[in-house]
Amino acid sequence: MTDSAGAPPPRAVLTVTDAGISGLTPETGYGPKSIGAALPGFNIETIQTAGENDTQWTYAAFRDGMQMVQIFKGKGGKIGVVHGVGDAVAGPNGERLGMTFAQAHLPRRACRVGKNLWRGMAICKAANTEKVSLVFAISEYRGPFDRLPPSSELQSATLQRILWTP
Repeated sequence: MTDSAGAPPPRAVLTVTDAGISGLTPETGYGPKSIGAALPGFNIETIQTAGENDTQWTYAAFRDGMQMVQIFKGKGGKIGVVHGVGDAVAGPNGERLGMTFAQAHLPRRACRVGKNLWRGMAICKAANTEKVSLVFAISEYRGPFDRLPPSSELQSATLQRILWTP
């Protein structure tokens, strides 16, 4: 995967797998100290961000001033879903933000249509995983929003977020 200028993405500093995102696991407490301990070298800040159904105040981990992940509150004082949003985050099969649906080599049947704040997006299960999803934006898609676009349009959709659900 290269950007439009032909440069490769930066080296991945966080990798998303079924087990978690680097040091973030299902046992990580939801709070800046616990998250910071799981991600040494990252600055943990409070942000407001959008999930599929609403916006929430949550924590974000920054590295060298760049936001890498957004950590949502889970149950029992633990972390919940984590969104990989930085260009140094890699998916379980080497997926990187900005790559196309075609480059991810996913079958259309692995996807569902997004709703609410992610209307018009494709939310797809990452290959060979149970807990990782990929969110693709479909440029200039005009609907209908109750189904995925034709395959010709879906192929050029770009990866916007890599989600891990504990």
